[in-house]
Amino acid sequence: MKHFTIRVRMVPCRNSALLFILLCLYMLPAFRLQAQNFKVVGYMPSWSGTASDIQYNKVTHINYAFIRPTTTGGLTAIDNPSKLQSIVSLAHANGVKVGIAVGGWSDLNNTDFQSMAANASYRTAFVNNLISLCQTYQLDGVDLDWEYPIDGQDPVNFTTLMTQLGNALHAQGKFLTAAVSAQGYYAGGIQNAVFNAVDFLNIMVYDGGSGADHSPYSYAVSSLDYWAGRGLPASKTVLGVPFYARPSWKSFRQLVSEGANPNLDTYNGDYYNGINTIKQKTNLAFDRNIGGVMIWELSQDATGSNSLLSAIKQVVDERSGSSTQSPYGGTVRNIPGTIEAEHYDNGGEGVAYHDLSSGNSGGALRSDNVDIEATTDTGGGQNVGWIQAGEWLEYTVNVTTAGSQTIQVRVASTSAGKTFHIELDGANISGTLTVPNTGAWQTWQTVTATTPSLTTGQKILRIVMDAGDFNLNKVVFSSSTTNPPPSVSLTAPANGATYTAPATVTLQANASDNGSVAKVEFFQGSTKLGEDTSSPYSYTWSNAGTGSYILTARATDNQGATATSSNVSITINGSSGSCSGIPSYVENGGYAAGSIVQNQGSQYECKPYPYSGWCNGAAWAYAPGTGTYWQDAWILKGSCSGSARVALDETEFETAAKGVTLYPNPVENGRTKTITLLFEQSPGAVNVKLQNTNGTEVLSKSYQDVKDTSLTVEVPPLAKGLYLVRIQSSHKSWIRKYLVR
Repeated sequence: MKHFTIRVRMVPCRNSALLFILLCLYMLPAFRLQAQNFKVVGYMPSWSGTASDIQYNKVTHINYAFIRPTTTGGLTAIDNPSKLQSIVSLAHANGVKVGIAVGGWSDLNNTDFQSMAANASYRTAFVNNLISLCQTYQLDGVDLDWEYPIDGQDPVNFTTLMTQLGNALHAQGKFLTAAVSAQGYYAGGIQNAVFNAVDFLNIMVYDGGSGADHSPYSYAVSSLDYWAGRGLPASKTVLGVPFYARPSWKSFRQLVSEGANPNLDTYNGDYYNGINTIKQKTNLAFDRNIGGVMIWELSQDATGSNSLLSAIKQVVDERSGSSTQSPYGGTVRNIPGTIEAEHYDNGGEGVAYHDLSSGNSGGALRSDNVDIEATTDTGGGQNVGWIQAGEWLEYTVNVTTAGSQTIQVRVASTSAGKTFHIELDGANISGTLTVPNTGAWQTWQTVTATTPSLTTGQKILRIVMDAGDFNLNKVVFSSSTTNPPPSVSLTAPANGATYTAPATVTLQANASDNGSVAKVEFFQGSTKLGEDTSSPYSYTWSNAGTGSYILTARATDNQGATATSSNVSITINGSSGSCSGIPSYVENGGYAAGSIVQNQGSQYECKPYPYSGWCNGAAWAYAPGTGTYWQDAWILKGSCSGSARVALDETEFETAAKGVTLYPNPVENGRTKTITLLFEQSPGAVNVKLQNTNGTEVLSKSYQDVKDTSLTVEVPPLAKGLYLVRIQSSHKSWIRKYLVR
């Protein structure tokens, strides 16, 4: 998705041309106004991260999570109040608003909200207590996160509560928002009258499923369509994005540290939103002219150039039309040193770059108009491609060594005669450089030049494309005094080594240089696993999944020269699955984060805090592999036998439950065309909903007058797994478990 760009050129005066120009000039303030009002809302949990971790210059609102109501309208205590006080102080110093988030996921146990919201005096006490809390902590507002007001009179009571709370907060000059489901069954509990009570709604467009349907771009589109169709004003619509993966629930920060590519969306069976998708969704928010984006949650973000929040800010700056030039990732590149072509400055078109085509044709790394793709050149990463004559890229650099420099540029092309040159503060320092015909777009060669004597200090370097079409990977500056590249070899693991998943692979390297080695980086293919800055150089790759991998080490010396080791190939096989010595799961067994258990032929690991508490929950809900919500608490580590886990015992899925029976249940995968409901008496009007254990609705059907005691319901093809069937008749409701194996 691209931002709106207006280009005006002088033409002979014609009525149509003049009208177009006047229309564009009229529209410009509206685009600037949207950018000024664009909200970036970040939740900050009490249990993770610190106040100083937050990038306050990149958010507009922070919601501190969580407190809950009591059944009579009181409030639970603030967890880590000193952290909240620090956040308020730092946020207000940066012009950022802070709210308190009330609620959060409660395993659908909302008796506190239900009791409070259903009673007028309890509601009043709740509202008054929140007003008092805002005054005590100098908060700017409240975010209500009742997950979810769907049962009985809950939707009506939620509307009443929000209206009363909104009136009270707005009278104090404070905001009211609510976190709501993306679409479907639970979103239906939010009545349209709530729209008038809130400043905006934070749409939780994630957890659409436990894997690929967790939070893809398409889910954002369909969710915005849903709420727009409901009549929610665009200005009150805030698009939620996740900073974590499913099914593992690992933070984006952890995934990147383990070797996940920050620009992609999948890694070792996990699905997440990388930099490119986050930028696409932020652009979608601008394209739809909605109120902004929301993040769950800030402590899960990676740092530096991998920060998802920084990616959001980059799009906001570019779409606002007020971008200023700054180094990519906040890091000024040194000369001597290596400058990756794709790391041109932030600032946008005409500021940090000039590109003649619309969109990123390669779809990699960044979401502006520069064309970037993955490269197979040494060290991996990305290259700039689809280059046209007249385009340019700029970089903020710091010349640390005075004197002449040697320039080495990695290029590729399928034809000869393409040219470019390099400028420093407007002076041509390379002369004309000619790109040879390298034979293929990913077959790379080096072209070289020698600069005149350079002075030290911070400057702007510009690469100017004089004649395209060619690919550009990186520019290496080295002192004109002899500076051979370092030497590096990967000494472990051995070439051809094999492991069993989940594997721990220790990478070791030897490196030397005539000066000093600044760092050694370790790669799996083009994905950087990690680095070490001191000898002996090593990195431990943990929890590596099955597959065949190419490993390399790249050394960088103190003057920026680099060298890459020879490839080492390894294979990681599937787990043999032995569970010998692993204790069997027992309900409420005192498990902590990292506890390993076996259950029903597979082994599981208890998730990190705060999810670890659920490992000790009721077995029907959290028994690993069998409980209704087990994936909220446990990570599947592998099979004990090396084969697929045996299906759940049919006795867990009683076919003769009181009031209504499901038949057949369990059912074999591929045979889920119908479900027959057997009632003890004629149910009359019936509504049937089918949900997976993440709450995603996969079926909803209504029947007006069922006079028989059996009802056959057609269902779509279902993947293997556990489902919940919610049955609502004219006089009673039931929830039944349904297994597809």
